[in-house]
Amino acid sequence: MNDIARPNKIIVNSVIATIVILLPLPLAWIAWQFMGVPSANPAKELNHLFGRVGFYFLLANINLGSVIAYVRIVEKKWPRELAPLIRYRRQIGVAGFLYLVAHVVLHFVMEAGFFDGIRAIGEAVYLWIGVTAFMLMTSFAVTSNDYSMRRLGKKWKQLHRLAYLAFGLATIHTLMIEKSDVAHYATLAIFTALPLVGRLAVWAITQRRSRRDARTAKR
Repeated sequence: MNDIARPNKIIVNSVIATIVILLPLPLAWIAWQFMGVPSANPAKELNHLFGRVGFYFLLANINLGSVIAYVRIVEKKWPRELAPLIRYRRQIGVAGFLYLVAHVVLHFVMEAGFFDGIRAIGEAVYLWIGVTAFMLMTSFAVTSNDYSMRRLGKKWKQLHRLAYLAFGLATIHTLMIEKSDVAHYATLAIFTALPLVGRLAVWAITQRRSRRDARTAKR
C-alpha cells in the first residue's frame, strides 16, 4: 500500500510545486510584453494583458476540473493521494481572480476613468457581459475556502457550477474585445468546452441508466 502511495505522493508534490512556481510567472510575462512592445495606449494595453492572464487562469481552472471529473468517472472515487490537487485548483481560481481584479481596477482607474467607466457599462454589451462574469467569479473567490464549503453544504457545489456560465460569459467578453486574436481565443475556448460537453453526455447517460434501473426495481 505504501509502495503504491509513494509514487502518487511524489507526483502530487511535483504538481503542487509547479503550480506554486507558475502562479506569479504571468506578472513577469505582463511586464515583458508591456515593456517590450510600445503602445499608443499603454493603459489599455496593460489592462488587456491582465485580462488575458485572468482568462487563461479561468481556462486552466475549468480544464483541471474536467481532468478531476474524468478521473472520478474512471476510478469511481477520487484517490486520496491526489486530494491536494482539488485544493490547489482553488488556488488557481483565486490567482486568476486577482488578475481579473487588476484588470477591472485598471479599466476604471487608468483606461476609462471611474464615472465614464460606470456609464459605459450600460451602453456597451461587452462591458456588462464582462461585469456579470466578474461578479460570478467574485462569488467563487469569496467562497473558495473550507469554512464556506461547510456553511453552504450542497449549495456550495451549486454555486460553483456557475463557473461554466462565467466561462461562457468571459469567452464572449474576450472575443468581443480581442478582435485581432479571435482565432486564438476561440480555439482555446473550444478545446475547453469539448471536455465539458463530454462530461454532460456522461452525466446524461448516467441519469438515464439510474432512472431505468429504478423503474426495473419497481417491477
